[in-house]
Amino acid sequence: MILHMRILFLTASYLPTINGVSIHIRDLKKTLQKMGHKVFVLAPTFPGYQDIEKNIIRYPSLPNPFAQNYPLGIPIIRIDKIKKIKPDIIHTHHPLIIGKFASYLSQKLSVPLFFTAHTRYDQYLNYYFPHGYQITSKVIIKDLKNLSQKCKKIICPSPETEKRLNKIGINNTRVVFNGVDTKIFNPGLNQTKIPTLVFTGRLEREKNPTYLIKIAKNLKERNFNFKMLIIGDGKLLPEISKLIFKNKLENNITLGGKINQEVLPSIYQSANLFITPSKSEVMPLSLLEALACGLPVICLEKSNLESLIINKKNGLLLKDNPKTVAEAIIDLFKERELLEKMSHEARKTALKYSVEKNAKEIIKTYLEK
Repeated sequence: MILHMRILFLTASYLPTINGVSIHIRDLKKTLQKMGHKVFVLAPTFPGYQDIEKNIIRYPSLPNPFAQNYPLGIPIIRIDKIKKIKPDIIHTHHPLIIGKFASYLSQKLSVPLFFTAHTRYDQYLNYYFPHGYQITSKVIIKDLKNLSQKCKKIICPSPETEKRLNKIGINNTRVVFNGVDTKIFNPGLNQTKIPTLVFTGRLEREKNPTYLIKIAKNLKERNFNFKMLIIGDGKLLPEISKLIFKNKLENNITLGGKINQEVLPSIYQSANLFITPSKSEVMPLSLLEALACGLPVICLEKSNLESLIINKKNGLLLKDNPKTVAEAIIDLFKERELLEKMSHEARKTALKYSVEKNAKEIIKTYLEK
């Protein structure tokens, strides 16, 4: 048994790009290192960015014409450079070109390969290639199957992810829930007087952020006094901004844009509820962060969050109807005792998903025969 491992993570995005995968890798690396393991990250270069963090290896990238903060990585790197690391484990956090390169390294170095299925790739393809979905769906399924055959285990951040992979014939799976830093993200002292909802995430089609405006419109029509914080950046930011003014919601909704990660806990602590209209989630870090800060979660039915959010316990699972969602929010604020109870349950839920527990489960997965 290897007590202290040398682990190589491969990723298509890492800091300074801020997304769930980047933050997950950063936190997992930090926690594994505290446990005595040596962790390296192989990630694309980012224009003008110099790493302060140790053991980050960069491969070349090209500018992304569609998303400035997501350079397109070209995983070309001398095998000798990887050999010097002497990895015991190769763990890819993406399929396709990154997955293929991870498979190549695993084969060349005779090192076991692992893959974490962070994303609902089928849903993303449907959003971005609606007309060619049948073709792109077949491509991604074939790629995932090929990658799974080369992996010792496919790590699934939720039971729903495991079921989806099992359904397409991928069975070498294990559920390991994502983790959140419950020390940094904590309930704090909430002195919010006006009912406040918060959303944090990328403002892209797959996150369905324009749905938040529909909910806000319904809340206003019912003369409900509320605040909504929309934190994040993306292509839909201009459209959301227009919709806010069109529906005269500028006194209710604040667009926070891209913010420093260190400010996030205080943002959650200034709110009463976390709201996510996305239906393409796996185990979103933003949701775990909100729960850790004691925020009950408002989400839609069939959002693949059913294993995490229990209706009227740590959140609300609601029908896909803005009017229904708005009415449920108003009713919840009328039941202050229930809201407080759900807040305590939210924190209790997050404590089950600490970064420490996540790291221990990852190591256990690596060591399984």
